[in-house]
Amino acid sequence: MMNLLPVKLVTIVALDSLSERIVNDIKVCGSKGYTISAVEGEGMEGKHFTDWEGRNVRIDTLVKEDVAIRIMQVLAEKYFEKYSVIAFVTDAQVMRKDRF
Repeated sequence: MMNLLPVKLVTIVALDSLSERIVNDIKVCGSKGYTISAVEGEGMEGKHFTDWEGRNVRIDTLVKEDVAIRIMQVLAEKYFEKYSVIAFVTDAQVMRKDRF
């Protein structure tokens, strides 16, 4: 029988130029790994129309709930007011919980 265990998926969308800083912050918070993907879309501030503004990336990390809370707190303190950073947490299930 498959035994799925609960974790949190933290998803962050930010400028690529912030990705190194954000990855460092999520590691300090306790993330053991992450995935970065190039993304594009449109939100309240509209689309980026020039390359000099930079590209957006999506950073995903699967973590325990306490780590997800710490990550969201750091993002709120360091990024939300200064940068166009979006972040959200969703429930996920994994089979190899020791990896997260």
